[in-house]
Amino acid sequence: MKPSQRYLQDSNLMMEFRNAYVELINHAHAAPTGLTLTVLKAAPGVSQSEWTRLYSEVSQAAGAAASAYPRYGGTFTLRNAAYIMHNVDPVANWQMSIQDPQQLEPTTIVSTVEAAISRSRQASVEAAERERGLTGLLAAFLRWPSNLREAVGPDHSAQRTAAGVIGIVGQILVGIVASLLAAGLVAGGVALWGTVF
Repeated sequence: MKPSQRYLQDSNLMMEFRNAYVELINHAHAAPTGLTLTVLKAAPGVSQSEWTRLYSEVSQAAGAAASAYPRYGGTFTLRNAAYIMHNVDPVANWQMSIQDPQQLEPTTIVSTVEAAISRSRQASVEAAERERGLTGLLAAFLRWPSNLREAVGPDHSAQRTAAGVIGIVGQILVGIVASLLAAGLVAGGVALWGTVF
């Protein structure tokens, strides 16, 4: 997959999370659970089955977007009287905004994910510009071994190694063929030059 397509795919995954999360928040209201604590629960008029469905959609979208977000977005340090949490990823930890919206506000999650979406879309546009022409073809060719390893997946080390070797051997073979073709063209040009002049 070309980098521009990968960045766009990341953007789409994060957008699906953002939309599902906003839909859940739009169906929620703050419910006090103690003197100072509140949680977000289903708003009046929203059935428990509808709330569960919306919650599940956010969970699924977060799972898909969790690997994409760190490439474009940052993390938070959250502090309150009881604890300090470092490197809080808003996508992976979105449930904190439901359980403790004063600590991690829903608006913070939405704004940071939207910023990450924007960065991934910009990266896609810039990558698409770089992929045009001969330079883009050369870059795609040089990316071949890593693309093969990525296609195999992270958990199959033997297959990943084999894919890397196949990619490198393929590059060497194509490089040899390209060199032979270039040499043949030069020899043909010299021979043609000699017969014409």
